[in-house]
Formats: sequence, C-alpha cells, structure tokens
Amino acid sequence: MNKQKLPWILLVIYFWAGQLTVLNAQNPTFANTPPEIYPFSNFMTPHYMFFEERHPYLGAAREYETPTDVETVKIGFIGPLEGGGFYYTESGHDMLRGTIIAVEEANKAGGYNGIPFELIARNDIGLWGASGDELVTLYDMGAVAAIGSIDGNNSHVAIRVALKLEIPMVNTGSTDPTLTDTRIPWVIRTNPDDRQFNFAILNEVYNVRGYRRVAVLRANSRYARVGTRAFVDGATRLGYPVTIRQVFLPGETDFEQYLEMIRLADVEAVVLWGEVDDIARIVKQMRASGMEQTIFSSDKVVSDTFVELAGEDAEGVVGVFPYNPHSGNPELAEFIRKHEEHFGFAPGQLAVLAYDGTRLLLDSIRKAGLNKALIRDEITSIEAYDGITGRVVLDGSWNNVSPVWLAEYQNGEFRFWQYEWTRNE
Repeated sequence: MNKQKLPWILLVIYFWAGQLTVLNAQNPTFANTPPEIYPFSNFMTPHYMFFEERHPYLGAAREYETPTDVETVKIGFIGPLEGGGFYYTESGHDMLRGTIIAVEEANKAGGYNGIPFELIARNDIGLWGASGDELVTLYDMGAVAAIGSIDGNNSHVAIRVALKLEIPMVNTGSTDPTLTDTRIPWVIRTNPDDRQFNFAILNEVYNVRGYRRVAVLRANSRYARVGTRAFVDGATRLGYPVTIRQVFLPGETDFEQYLEMIRLADVEAVVLWGEVDDIARIVKQMRASGMEQTIFSSDKVVSDTFVELAGEDAEGVVGVFPYNPHSGNPELAEFIRKHEEHFGFAPGQLAVLAYDGTRLLLDSIRKAGLNKALIRDEITSIEAYDGITGRVVLDGSWNNVSPVWLAEYQNGEFRFWQYEWTRNE
C-alpha cells in the first residue's frame, strides 16, 4: 500500500466510525440497551439490524373459517400449578389468580358480544416438552389464545408449538431475555425481562454507587445463567469486568466454599441470582460470617417470602421490580382490593402482571373476533398501552422494554425508585 495514502484512509475510517456512532446514538437500541454497553457501538454498527421491524406473519390463517356457534370463548392458561417445588407452583397460582380476575371482569362487561369467556387452566409441571403438550390440548379444546408460562425452558417449547398451531400467546411471567428473540410472530411478552433488570442493577452498581469490584454468585440453572448474562457483559463493556463468578447447585445449604472465595477476592458488592429460598440462605450466611458487601438480586427478593426467610438480614438488600406497587394508580389499587376480596390476601407481582396481559388479550379478541390470526394481528400491532402497572412499551420483538424499578429493604419496608440510566461523561 502507498504509505502516502495511509493517513487519508485512516482519516476516512475515523470519520465514518464517528458518523456510525452518532447514528447509533440517535436510533433506538435493541432491547432499550444503554448506549454505553451496546455491543461495538463505540467503533462500528452491524451489517444488519434485527428486531427494528416486527416480523410479519405471511401464512393463510386469516382465511380460516371463524367459529360462529360457540357457547363460550375459550382462553388457555399454562402455568406451574402442581408437581413442582413450593415456590415455583405458588408463582403459577399467583399468575392464575390475576388471570381469573381479568376474565371475570370481562364477563361482567359482556364478554365477547354477549358470549362469556371461559378460562381453561393446564398444569406446566416443569418437564421438558410438557407445556407444548398442554398447548396442543388447549388447542384441541377450542382455545383461541393462551396465557403463559413462567419457566424459560418450557416457555420456549410452548411458543414453538404456538407457531406450528398458529395460536396467539401472551407471556406474562417468564423473564428469559431470549424468549422473544425467536421472532415468532404469534407471541408477545407484557412483563419486563431479566435484561431490563440487569440494566438497572448495572447502573446502580457502577454508575450510581461507584463500585468497581463485584462478584456474581448464581444458581446452576438456565434461569440464573441467562438471567445474569446482560450484567456480566455490561460490566465488561463499562470497563469493570466481574471480579469473580461462581455457580452453586440449586438446593445447596452450605455456601461457605463460595463465600470464602468471594472474601478473598475483596469485592465491594455481590450479585445473587437464583430461587428465593437459595438467595435467602446465602444472604443469612454472608451476614453471619461478617460479610458486609452490598447485595443485589432479582425481583424474587422484593417479596414478603424473602423477608420472612432472610429475617433481619434482609436489611439493605437491593432488588429489582417490574413496577412501583406504591404508584398510587387507582386501577392498581382497585385490582388489589378485588384480589383481597376474592382470595383473602394481597396479590403477588405475577398476579398483577397477568391481569394486565390478560386484559390486553381479551380486549384484542373483542376488536378482532374469533379468528386466531386476526387476534394475532391485533395484539402484535400494539406498540404501547397503559396498564395498572403503568406505561408498557413493546419493542420490535414484542418485548416489554419499559423502565423497571429498584427496591431496597430498609427499616421493615421496601423503598422503591425508578431506574434511569446515568450517563458517564
């Protein structure tokens, strides 16, 4: 190469890299990722950007005959209701309770053109493929759409079956970030995922509190592995790679071997990810051994269950949450009142999220009719809507990318504040 041309070539490359970075900053990022941790954003843009436009459905299902002689409009529900661990099945029943209230409200308002909605609940027992089998059963029973599920593995199976059956699904419980990355045009997710939770924790850890040495201790499960990926990657892109990462087996009771390694690593904060009982045991053992690092974790710690299990050691633990339960939204307050009246106790977060997602689905059926593809067209045309949890924004993969909330347990209660990325100058 002519050495005299080299400076000009470098200048052109530098100019275009700068232009591409500016363009990247002007355009919305995938999954609402903060620009500082967007992959390669400092020096290039990808050759092709997925998820900017919604994937179309090009099949023939819109032409299928619409049922006209139905006595009820059947809505399927898939969730862990029995056969799994206590906390897992309790999550399923929590989600079901919110769905029940939404269906009952819709029927009191006239159902679908005077025809009542009928909720059919099927158990997602946590076995690989079980949710797919249950979705086929719901389809055979005449369900026009489905709500569910919670477990990431089973939800992935279910949405692929939904694609083959051509039945719309609204997911209100799974936080698996990869769920809507499949671009299956029959599925939307109305609850925030772990990617949004990770962005909030990253910001709080590195930008707000200024920690630089951080440990990650997670369960050996798909939920925890996929759930912490955005944090680990984001920490590296911020210039502060995670100091130490360790993995424990779900159900372990003695965590001393992991905690000793974390002590030796001299970290300032610890991110924990797993089921609520495991996290509570780790927190108690950390505090009992004199470890005073700030603890960050998932939405599972923002619960009465965690506080009961962790006791006084819950003090100072920071979690993430999909909405602000103290927002003062009158619709949220009314839902809580109805839940307490119906079931005798306050709803959990999955009941609230399921109520929002079910209302969206039922409203779409009222507008579109009983043709499954037209229902799909209606729910996938929604870009944003106002639920009892606040403003919900769906991106190009039909994924909820609304800002989430953080909560710190202080003096017997959780203090909430909304996440907003703090730009480093």
